[in-house]
Amino acid sequence: MDNKGFNWLNVLLVDDSVAILKFVEKVLIESFGIAHIHCAASASEAMQILRRSKNINLLFLDLNMPNIDGIQLLEQLHKLDYHGYVVIMSGVSTKIISSVEILAKKYSLNYIGTLLKPIHEQDFESIINKIGTSRIKSKNPESLKTYEIVRAIKNNDIEVLYQPQIELSTRDFMGVEALCRMNHPSLGLVSPDRFIDKAEESELIVHITLAVLKKSFNDWHKWYQHGLNIKLSVNASPIALQQPEFADTIFMLLEQFNMPAKNLCIEITEGVLADDHLQELVNLNRLNMRGVELALDDFGQNHSTIERLQKLPLTYLKLDKSYFIENKDSFNQMSLINTCLAIANKLQIRTIAEGVEDAEVMSLVTEMGCDIGQGYYISRPIAAKKIFSWAREWQSLT
Repeated sequence: MDNKGFNWLNVLLVDDSVAILKFVEKVLIESFGIAHIHCAASASEAMQILRRSKNINLLFLDLNMPNIDGIQLLEQLHKLDYHGYVVIMSGVSTKIISSVEILAKKYSLNYIGTLLKPIHEQDFESIINKIGTSRIKSKNPESLKTYEIVRAIKNNDIEVLYQPQIELSTRDFMGVEALCRMNHPSLGLVSPDRFIDKAEESELIVHITLAVLKKSFNDWHKWYQHGLNIKLSVNASPIALQQPEFADTIFMLLEQFNMPAKNLCIEITEGVLADDHLQELVNLNRLNMRGVELALDDFGQNHSTIERLQKLPLTYLKLDKSYFIENKDSFNQMSLINTCLAIANKLQIRTIAEGVEDAEVMSLVTEMGCDIGQGYYISRPIAAKKIFSWAREWQSLT
């Protein structure tokens, strides 16, 4: 391995065992050419080093230490706004480690793996190789102002891109998810993480949802006129679903654009299940009774429970992309995905794997029995006019 690529790393090792500190330091120096290494025998010593040296960008952390343990130190790292890489070193059970991995992500730490004790020299290679491919967590971009969102709605600057979905068993192109963007006069095309939360603080989100519905129905109609008969999935905010006229608006659009109800899928978030608003349930059941399909988005992020899955007539369960991107190598992850698939199968709900970002994940989700795949390996979100050329290219590849 070429050692020269890692000499930019400034490492902090935290373990109450001097022997382990010396062993890890030796491996990092000799196998990876990392020269800048600090050692701390306790969490308090580690915090002193981190406050003093702002350039620490890789942290190896033992969980089981006296006084302040590694789990408490993770919380302190979060408060310190630490953005470097984090590696856990531990001899505790894999179930505890799995839970700690989730905790590290909740704290927005850039966790890249675990070294199980007793640690062996060859264990380091897969960890160090992730540096550069793992995404350093960046601060959330600043939200747009309310007046900017109002202006976009008035000027018809709400844009829609489409991410193709495929049947994993046949690799057939079967549908698209409509994804909202905003055309901003100075920032260009803006992603929804900069305006959706702000829009959901008021009924602006209802206007955005309506704009996306109208544009995506119109695009679907054009595709259909040219021989492409696919499913259209559109996200519906809980606030939009709380509007008494929501279902009737959908029925009107289906009629206007001559779309069969079975070609439309409304994607809802787990919050809809958690909150049990009467109007949401009325709208969703009215839609489903007429043939509109329902998908539960980002299953596994927040409120999911098995009982809640039975409350709504769901057609699809979308497995959150973190299952397949960030967590695919973590302990117990495969058994968790298998459990989700088994539950969906029992409830006769089809599964959609989000986050299919490479060939490895594509093979994994296919082998595990997911029904539908979506992600950058299949296609990035693209403009409506590019759907035909993408479909031709995809067919030629498969």
